[in-house]
Amino acid sequence: MIRKAAKKDAEGMHELHMRAVKVACKGFYTDEQIKGWLAKRSAEGYLEGIENDEMFVEEIEGKVLGFGHAVPGQILAVFVDPKFHGKGFGKSLLKVGLEMAKKENHRMIKVEASLNAAAFYQKCGFIETSKSMVDRNGQKLPVVLMEYSVA
Repeated sequence: MIRKAAKKDAEGMHELHMRAVKVACKGFYTDEQIKGWLAKRSAEGYLEGIENDEMFVEEIEGKVLGFGHAVPGQILAVFVDPKFHGKGFGKSLLKVGLEMAKKENHRMIKVEASLNAAAFYQKCGFIETSKSMVDRNGQKLPVVLMEYSVA
């Protein structure tokens, strides 16, 4: 079941996010890059997105196994517990995120994909537009800039 995220979900989302990055990004980013990426993260960091109704979770039997974050024109995040990768949960979350991103008549939806997530987004219809670098706590991380055209 996918629903709007609530404040009570913040801790679980944070733990899931940390675990997903450590597992899914290994081999795409160095240990130093991953450590820098996750530095200074906390459950409180999700509260603004939750309060603005930008975040949503997928849960089974009360356990959050994935979450997403979207604003008009952009997918900001889709994370799934690594134990559930390849089972369609990411696609379900992305579908909800795309609906949110289409608001305000956006015809092109953007995402800043981590190197490990680029293939997922490509399978879901996103097209690579360029490569870039982002700064996460002083750590430079390569990303793939992608777009999804709304038909």
